[in-house]
Amino acid sequence: MRMRRGLGRGCLSLVALLLWLGRAEAQELELRTYSNAPSGVNFIASGYSYSRGNVLLDPSLPIEDARAEVHSAFVRYARTFGVFGKAAKLKVVLPLSDGTWKGLVDGVERERQTSGLGDMRATLEVNFLGAPALSPREFADYRQKTIVGASLGVTAPTGGYDDERLINLGSNRWGVRGEVGVSRAFGHFILEGAGEIWYYTDNEDLLGSTLSQDPFYALKVDAIYSISPGFWFGIVVGRGQGAQSTVNDVPRDTEQRTWRFALAAAYALNRRQGLTLAVQTAEPDGAGSDFDQFVLAYQYAWGF
Repeated sequence: MRMRRGLGRGCLSLVALLLWLGRAEAQELELRTYSNAPSGVNFIASGYSYSRGNVLLDPSLPIEDARAEVHSAFVRYARTFGVFGKAAKLKVVLPLSDGTWKGLVDGVERERQTSGLGDMRATLEVNFLGAPALSPREFADYRQKTIVGASLGVTAPTGGYDDERLINLGSNRWGVRGEVGVSRAFGHFILEGAGEIWYYTDNEDLLGSTLSQDPFYALKVDAIYSISPGFWFGIVVGRGQGAQSTVNDVPRDTEQRTWRFALAAAYALNRRQGLTLAVQTAEPDGAGSDFDQFVLAYQYAWGF
């Protein structure tokens, strides 16, 4: 019974906390992305986030002094499984947002309030070194050392979009992200690092124009300290650059250069239920997002 309780709390702590704004432009900050977990386990999470600043806005848009307050709810489903004997996870996130945006358009103060669905994101992660696919019973004896993995994410244009509006919850285009990461355990500490690249399709309905964007590159490093199998906290730092945009083949001075910082904690209430809490901030040194965000999520697991 003690082993089952410890395994359950450990499972809840191993599924990563995703800090995300719901747009393909956004650099991801995620802790414990490549931590191993037993195969055949399901996780469903729901949560709330509050963001303020230059949130959910494409830097290519002709808006000056942009600012916003956004309240979002999200649902995420994740499942662990094996791929050729290696541990893998599939995650799907669907956000719902309500916000008010203000800014100057051609020198005139404008405001828009909107709510609805954001863009859905799906991610497949595979650990190909140091994280074998294990049953819940086998996983009880697993101890992490070095893990190397990769992930592929897709953002689908499911969010609300009005081609006569500059500000929308959806991006009206596809985004594809590839990432490679390393995770190493040192006692109660886990150190991680990852590099990612985003590619975007064109948005052909931006006020009658076509928006194109170059790839976006990002690096992140994080450190996690485990107090117990179901209780950890961590810090993550990310740097992103790129994604210069063109409108109707005319380049714009919108290359993004942004630092992002976050603090997060996760606590297992019992072997099936857990809470996660995080705060993050983004600081650009050029174009890019400039915001603060608070995230609280509840998670339920079954299948072990």
